[in-house]
Amino acid sequence: MRRLLAILALLQLVPAMAAADELVLAVGHSVPPYVIAENWSGLEYDVVREALALEGHTVKPRLMALARVPKELEAGLADAAMTMRPDSGVQAFYSDSHVTYRNFAITLADRDFTINRVEDLAGHSVVAFQNAAKYLGPAFAATAAGNSHYREEAGQALQPLLLFLGRTDVVVADRNIFGWFATSPEVEAKVDARQRLRFHPIFPPTDYFVAFRDQALRDSFNRGLKRLKESGEYRRILDRYVRYLREEDGLRH
Repeated sequence: MRRLLAILALLQLVPAMAAADELVLAVGHSVPPYVIAENWSGLEYDVVREALALEGHTVKPRLMALARVPKELEAGLADAAMTMRPDSGVQAFYSDSHVTYRNFAITLADRDFTINRVEDLAGHSVVAFQNAAKYLGPAFAATAAGNSHYREEAGQALQPLLLFLGRTDVVVADRNIFGWFATSPEVEAKVDARQRLRFHPIFPPTDYFVAFRDQALRDSFNRGLKRLKESGEYRRILDRYVRYLREEDGLRH
């Protein structure tokens, strides 16, 4: 009888254990190549999914407005959230950094602009991503506020078109996002996308993390991420999505 009761107790635990293996993942944006929600892929998404898979977890992604992500996490409606930072104010268990975004001031090489710091953008026409003035620090916010030729575009596919057509001097964007759109068939059909570029490194890289409600789950993700990197699969995921652009010699960063 005692053995039967023990077996019945284990059987009752099986559904709960299986359910715990599926994580609801809050995703606050769909920007290729990091997140491609149409088929749930992308550089960042694949890293998170594969690191968790190595620890026996599956992912149920939920795309939502960026402002909803911390609310869903804190309310217990999501187990984890992508593209988070500890300085966001959200109380959670933060993973090791799984992805780094790097914004650049991007120009056409033949324009020969000298841009060594944020203040050098003054006097140039600049197109940046939406809310760039909010995210890129006070010096950039001040420069943007004082520049009548500064604008922000929500649709980043437009940025390479404007740059290659000479309709803006500078694009401020993450290098991988710009590269994804600049090498798309839609852009290459409209402009000469073979023009050489300069990537001016006037912004520091930004590390991002996955925020978890549960510490043990965070630790599990960290173990999976370490295994992913040690196996070489992490590098293969990055190479699958990074599109290299034509740069002026000596300006590869």
